[in-house]
Amino acid sequence: MSTKMNNLFLRIKENYLLFILLWMATLLIFSYSWVPGGLDVDSCNYAVVAKEVLRSGNWLKMYDPVYGGVFYYHFPLCIWVTAFLFKLFGVSAFTAKLFSMTSAVALVGVLYYFGKMLKNQWVGFFAGFSFLITNHIIRLSRQCRMDIPVSLFIALAIFSFILAQRRNRIYYLLFGLFTFLAIFTKDVNGLFALAIVGAYLLARLRFKELIQPLFILGLLTAAAPLLLWIWLDQNTLFYTWFHQNFMHLYKSPGFNVPWYYYIWAIFTKYGYLLPLAAYGAYLGIKEAHKNKTYEFYLLVIWVIIFPLAFSFGSQKLHYFILPIYPAAALMAGLAFDKIIKDSLKPKIASAFKYLLIISSIIMLAFPIKVQSKRFIKTVRMAPLMDKILEQAAQYRFISYNQDKASLLFYSEELSRIEFTRDIRYLDEVLADPQAGLVFCYLSQEDFSKIGSATRQNCKVLLEYKDRLMTVNRACPEVTVILP
Repeated sequence: MSTKMNNLFLRIKENYLLFILLWMATLLIFSYSWVPGGLDVDSCNYAVVAKEVLRSGNWLKMYDPVYGGVFYYHFPLCIWVTAFLFKLFGVSAFTAKLFSMTSAVALVGVLYYFGKMLKNQWVGFFAGFSFLITNHIIRLSRQCRMDIPVSLFIALAIFSFILAQRRNRIYYLLFGLFTFLAIFTKDVNGLFALAIVGAYLLARLRFKELIQPLFILGLLTAAAPLLLWIWLDQNTLFYTWFHQNFMHLYKSPGFNVPWYYYIWAIFTKYGYLLPLAAYGAYLGIKEAHKNKTYEFYLLVIWVIIFPLAFSFGSQKLHYFILPIYPAAALMAGLAFDKIIKDSLKPKIASAFKYLLIISSIIMLAFPIKVQSKRFIKTVRMAPLMDKILEQAAQYRFISYNQDKASLLFYSEELSRIEFTRDIRYLDEVLADPQAGLVFCYLSQEDFSKIGSATRQNCKVLLEYKDRLMTVNRACPEVTVILP
């Protein structure tokens, strides 16, 4: 019994830094994530599609109620996982964020082992810490988006590739599996796992590795499930998906920004850690030359290839290159490990531990009432809207100049919404005696733009700040509820 206890304590001691990192990540990422709301526009859109998958049971040809057509913007893994989580735990903003949040915590753990494999456990510890303090990582982790999960799978793919180089070629199968998951999560971004490894092998002139049987089997592991999905889909979505994720990014005139956009984005959003990452890159290259640990070159390629490739596209958004930040965090980890004295490192870890203990106690003993302001009006009104709508047998619901995705997600009753920005059309519908029961969600300012005769026939059912829910006529089966 004592031997088992000793082994347990030894394992805890060996993973002491990992426990601190995971504790820190969980506290930062999950704190108050259960508060209603908080999802951004894209997150609401993806969550609505997942909600529709659960409602309809159609997991292959997914329907997007926001745009009123098939969902073809990305491969479906994130939507499927979110729909499955909805089935297990119910539809909520917290459940919608769960895949991304758990992926972020897992990625911190992967960075710890990644740094430990490249150099030592302190590199892994400081890499995980650097990732957590990277601008917008925590914020994007707390969304229903693909950016953090695809970053996790790319990191796991590169990690598996290094294991295949150092230990056993059988790890190429894991490289293929994680590459498939990366592609099936976020399309173009996922392909970069192949691009990073391919560029590394070509730079080192290791052409024979490209025809190594297990490497080829790994590539088949990445490609075969994708080909199966395309076959099952019977090309219904593939061509529109290809256009959306390749040609649209390259040619879209609506996002025509300067070629140096990503250089600017890195300096403005990562500038405070950039000197450390640059110094870490230098240390990695130096280590590669000195000890022939050429895997450090993978980090450099990883950081460069994303902004370089996406700079050729017309559509440029800062989160397109988010998967570079795990590699940048590893570089920063190398720098921290070099700069900080060995005698100080355990003291820093202990300081983090006590800070986490104090923070956890404060959160439990003195809960803070937190409320997200994102789509707060829709979040507050949606439950009351549902109480009204469930009493109406048949109706039309029109959203005038209000976000459609958030309304569809936060309402349990609404699965279809008519959206318009044409005030004359809205006036005609509300004034039409043959229109049936028509509910409308709009602002007070927009309501005042409707013709006075139409306005007099409408009834305001709900009002919160400057948002209104109206109905086109008095209806006995509808109960008026005011917040």
